Amino acid sequence: MRSAPWLVHMRLPFSIRQIVTVVGAAVAVLACGLAAHALWGTAGLAAPIALSVLAVLLFVLESRDHQHRLFLRTLQEQRSMYTQLEALQHVIRATEPIAPLPAMRSWAASPDLLRELVARILAEKPTQVVEASSGVSTLVIAYCLKRLGRGKVRSLEHDPIYAARTRQLITEHGLGAFAEVIDAPLVEQRADGAMLRWYDCSKAGLAGPIDLLVVDGPPDTTGPQARYPALPLLKHLLAPGSLVVLDDGGRDDERFIAKRWADLVPGAELRYLELEAGAWMLRLPAGR
Repeated sequence: MRSAPWLVHMRLPFSIRQIVTVVGAAVAVLACGLAAHALWGTAGLAAPIALSVLAVLLFVLESRDHQHRLFLRTLQEQRSMYTQLEALQHVIRATEPIAPLPAMRSWAASPDLLRELVARILAEKPTQVVEASSGVSTLVIAYCLKRLGRGKVRSLEHDPIYAARTRQLITEHGLGAFAEVIDAPLVEQRADGAMLRWYDCSKAGLAGPIDLLVVDGPPDTTGPQARYPALPLLKHLLAPGSLVVLDDGGRDDERFIAKRWADLVPGAELRYLELEAGAWMLRLPAGR
């Protein structure tokens, strides 16, 4: 016999464990009450009964509050999903990929960040883009440059496996003329008066002016403020008025990095974007 659909999907406001717990507590209190009744008569039942009723009421109120919080969280997740799907649709329409794009979110850039990059690139028409890390963002940037008919994105990648994977994707999408992945292991190097660990650009052949710098690596697991060296090491190659984008801006490390970057370039304009993972945009002064 098949269950009714509404019964299959119905969610009880309390879990079985919660019900057993509160019933057990109430029974224990009443048992104490019966013992009190044996000693002091009817008057001994009043306090245990009142405590049992109070426990049940508190349980019901707490459960209703839990359900309300669960409803609000579910609603927020649904709104976030809609925002990401809307952003993904915009990215696909703007880039018109000839092959499926790889998975987004998690370690990869989220659709809402990619939409911001698409909008900036199509509006500002950069010639040279440098990206710290590689992946789906490399493809999206390259597709935008292809649509403009000029420019190239050079992505620094410390992981040989990810580098090979992104190169394969570039080939599958026919974007070899607009994208290049550079093997750049993480090494200690002097920047901003200190020894910092970042991508080795000594053999990358990077030359200015860089119009757009997208910083989505290295991963935070490689060390504290792992992405800070990007600006000190590449600042001399950035064009006047260029844009620096820092992903995962909602994290504490990235907030601190963004503020340090703003102090590093007097007159730079810093702005936070309310995206799924957050992002910082640093606009360098035009006349520096």
